[in-house]
Amino acid sequence: MSGYIPNILVIGASGRIGSRLVKELDEMGDRVAVRLASSSEKSVEKWKAEGRDAVRLDLNEPATLAPALEAADRVFLLTPYTADMLVQSKHVVDAAKDAGVKHIVHLGVFTSRRDPIPHFIWHDFIETYIEASGIAWTHLHPNVIAESYLVQDPPITETGSFNVMCGDAVQGWIFADDIAAVAAKVLAEGPDVHASQEYWMSTELLTGPQAAEIITQETGISVTCNAMPPEALAHYVASIEDTSTRAYMESAVITMKCMVSGDFKPQTVVRDDVSRVLGRPATTVAEWARRNFA
Repeated sequence: MSGYIPNILVIGASGRIGSRLVKELDEMGDRVAVRLASSSEKSVEKWKAEGRDAVRLDLNEPATLAPALEAADRVFLLTPYTADMLVQSKHVVDAAKDAGVKHIVHLGVFTSRRDPIPHFIWHDFIETYIEASGIAWTHLHPNVIAESYLVQDPPITETGSFNVMCGDAVQGWIFADDIAAVAAKVLAEGPDVHASQEYWMSTELLTGPQAAEIITQETGISVTCNAMPPEALAHYVASIEDTSTRAYMESAVITMKCMVSGDFKPQTVVRDDVSRVLGRPATTVAEWARRNFA
């Protein structure tokens, strides 16, 4: 409708994806109204001091949902990496229904709907519940997020290496900047354009060592990949004290094992819906390396 400005609630606005999403929405100016949500009171106070619309939202405290959702008509739903995501998401969807939210954009995984991976199945359940709510929905399905390997402090061009936990298995890569850009456009254009759509993001197929070789070629700086087995991750996961976080990370170990065994074939594909939504190709490792280090 003419003159309509959507009110968008960004859950997890301080995280890797959420912060990039906020930046993308900010670049749209007065086309959108954005409310930032975080469980961190410190982050919320910082945003308010900057003149932002910000609210504390703790997904483990359902009482914080209604105030955060007040007047919001579009929601970006991203949950932390714990097994609590199931309960958290249900609470968000129920509260969104009560608040009159018109569109939920959910960040999930690159599911085949038949994966032997617990947290993939959890996302399947969440998306089914969103669809049953009657609220218009859009599901975003990123494959392996490249920054989870390639962005570290100090940067890989200084350390000279990065780790993967699936040996030299091939993976489908996607960058967080592209995920955020897709999410921003979907949220800004809303359900009239994107309702009942699923967008799949898997830009290129590479092993960790192949990605390291590309970065070396593009930057002239020697970077190697430590291609470690899933057992290395499992050893770390066993030390996690929080039960819910450990359960999620145990699922990540299963994911790594599926990659190594070849049981991740539905995910070992290129599917670039970034270009479908944004009208431009998704970012490759080579492009990312040139942009950040060359």
